Amino acid sequence: MKNHLTQSEHILLWDTFRSGSQDAFSQLYSLFAADLYRYGYNLVRNRQVVEDCLHELFLYLHDNRLRLGATDNIRFYLFRALRRRLLDTVGRLTKYGSDDYLFIDAAFVIQPYETALIERELAERQKELMSAALNRLPKRQKEILYLVYTKGLTYPETAEVMDISMKSVYNTMNMALMTMRRYVHESASVC
Repeated sequence: MKNHLTQSEHILLWDTFRSGSQDAFSQLYSLFAADLYRYGYNLVRNRQVVEDCLHELFLYLHDNRLRLGATDNIRFYLFRALRRRLLDTVGRLTKYGSDDYLFIDAAFVIQPYETALIERELAERQKELMSAALNRLPKRQKEILYLVYTKGLTYPETAEVMDISMKSVYNTMNMALMTMRRYVHESASVC
């Protein structure tokens, strides 16, 4: 099965899984586990916690599949479920339940397929500028950019995953993009 599913393919796969198909469960895991792990690791930076939460999430899904609701976007559903599970787990593990661990040292990597149409030298320079600028952003701005641009979630889905208002998503995205432009412009001026 391909990596990007249409809405009807999401619905069909999810409904087939909920009806008890082990093949559909295996497809869910193979399609989404790697992305979920990367997202979780960017949030927590603790491999063991992320692996445990990811496995707990899939175990929960497997054991409770008959009681799960319908969805037309499995990626959104799983990202939100993993984020909640990670926040709950880290909250229990720390005294204060602080979310200061979120996206602190996240390093964004521009994938090779994103630069295939651009000349190699120009692409490398752009990659360096963008990575440096992204890594200078505050953690919430990094997370919103990651969810919207890297994982393809919509603004409403991002607001729901992060449990913030749409206004906060729009404002934070606007600030992130303005800051990115300023960082890239400053970096390009220095070179």
